[in-house]
Amino acid sequence: MANFQNEREQLAQLEELFQQKKFLAGLVQADEVIRQFPASFQLRFLKIRFLRELKKDEEAMLQLREMHGMFGDNILVLKELADLNFQQQKLPESLLYYKKLLFLDSFNTVAQERVKRLQGLLEASVASKLADTQVELHPEDHVPGNRAVPPPHAPPPPPEITFDSETETVVPPMEKEPPRPVEDLHFETESAAEVYFKQGLYGEALAIYKNLFEKTGRTDFFLKIKAILLLQRTDKSNQIIERLQKFLQLIQQRGSQIV
Repeated sequence: MANFQNEREQLAQLEELFQQKKFLAGLVQADEVIRQFPASFQLRFLKIRFLRELKKDEEAMLQLREMHGMFGDNILVLKELADLNFQQQKLPESLLYYKKLLFLDSFNTVAQERVKRLQGLLEASVASKLADTQVELHPEDHVPGNRAVPPPHAPPPPPEITFDSETETVVPPMEKEPPRPVEDLHFETESAAEVYFKQGLYGEALAIYKNLFEKTGRTDFFLKIKAILLLQRTDKSNQIIERLQKFLQLIQQRGSQIV
């Protein structure tokens, strides 16, 4: 009982320092008290409030993640994690924590609005990156007689077979179809990847972009690969949250019928 009384008194003193806006003094005292009561949720959470007021967001983030590991999906911890990640423009992490919060508190209107907003921002960001990395095609590249410059790391083009006007050169018949130029294969394959992406077939588009990146080493293909992987992670998180929400609704509907 003495320890409990002492912890409660210490917490009251820290809350008084917070109300007086003595954030630095409160943070120093909170560190000392937490050493005595390391398992106290209230003391640790109050320390995070001191850190946030002092603009020590990185340290606050570390403390929040530690609390999340200690106390699980606590609503207060999830809200702070979601808000802080949103403030730091870490949109995928913020979306994940807001969805967890919404699963535990389905009537939280702030979380509902943030989830919609973050999903829109993520989709717009990916679309913008893909638009910025579109390949520009110039008409002169396809005019007969003009040879396009091969992309870096591409294999050298096949040697040209020329016919001298004075002497006749006989070309032996080829058993197999000659390999297609790199430019034609690149253009058609990238077009197919874009069609797959617009249809939501991320796996097929990802495979094509990976193949193109391995062959050409182009940066825009690498950016598209990262964008598709981000979308896949977001979709997977959405599916998990939706399944959990359906399961929770099923429990609420059946009530005491579930044994």
